[in-house]
Amino acid sequence: MGYKKLDEVMELLNDELDGFNKALEKLEKLTENVDNIKISPDTSKIEHMLKEHLNSERTKSERIQRSLQNLGQQISKARMVPKVQLWLQYGIWAIFLVIIGYLAFQVARIDRIRERSYSAGRQEVISDLKGYFDHYPEHYQTYKNWAKEKDSLPNHK
Repeated sequence: MGYKKLDEVMELLNDELDGFNKALEKLEKLTENVDNIKISPDTSKIEHMLKEHLNSERTKSERIQRSLQNLGQQISKARMVPKVQLWLQYGIWAIFLVIIGYLAFQVARIDRIRERSYSAGRQEVISDLKGYFDHYPEHYQTYKNWAKEKDSLPNHK
């Protein structure tokens, strides 16, 4: 009995070895086929997709750059106050400064002007009175008497 089982096991092992050998032969044939097949990596599709993506990104970048330049130009041209209004305002300020300077100069000269005006007015009054008194000598005598009386009275202020 022991031999019978041993024969069965041997047969099974023999069958398994035959199957294994057949599998090895198949594997050798497949590896020969694989060895004969030359696989060359083809990245042209990937390169093409990358180039398209790069081109689209480049155009987007250029568009953004142009937009930024345009925005920068518009901002540089934009002003809160128009140029004409600004120059008009500067002109008005300059005129005001000239007027203020002229008035300050006139105020500084006011004492001299007052003295000249007083002297000129006094001379005019004297010449008018002289002409009047020459024309009416009796009034001149009355004026002289009044001036003497005035000088003789003491001031009671």
